Amino acid sequence: MATTLSAHEHPLMKIFSNDFIFSIPRYQRPYSWTTEHSGELLQDLLDALNAAGDVESSGPYFLGSIVLIKGDSAGAQVVDGQQRLTTLTILLSVLRSLGSSEDKSDLTSYIYQKGKRLEGTKDRPRLTLRPKDQPFFWDYIQHEDGLEKLNGSANKSL
Repeated sequence: MATTLSAHEHPLMKIFSNDFIFSIPRYQRPYSWTTEHSGELLQDLLDALNAAGDVESSGPYFLGSIVLIKGDSAGAQVVDGQQRLTTLTILLSVLRSLGSSEDKSDLTSYIYQKGKRLEGTKDRPRLTLRPKDQPFFWDYIQHEDGLEKLNGSANKSL
């Protein structure tokens, strides 16, 4: 069977949309970026934004490549790029916790697709980590009050 390799440039908003539902295959290593790695990514993003002046006038910014196994559906297995996708999801979660109620709803839509009770669908994360890591990631990063729960549990242990 012939396989096709293709490359596409996408805005970050499209990456965290219904067009992509990422999953990390079991064979991938766990998330391992340190605060230094995450800080470098955040600083790169801030530098690019500062150089542009504002988001609307900024040109494309190369965040790095993501290698996927993806067919015609939204489902995509992440072969390379999971550290960046995971860190970006964490960053979106932090921004959500700091934002206004309107911002929280908008930012949540980039973190997970809300289910619809009348349609019988459940909330679906845009990024699903390995089975061992996903429950923590959902409870404390992706869920709306996750960071608050995480901060609360940290304060209780102090």
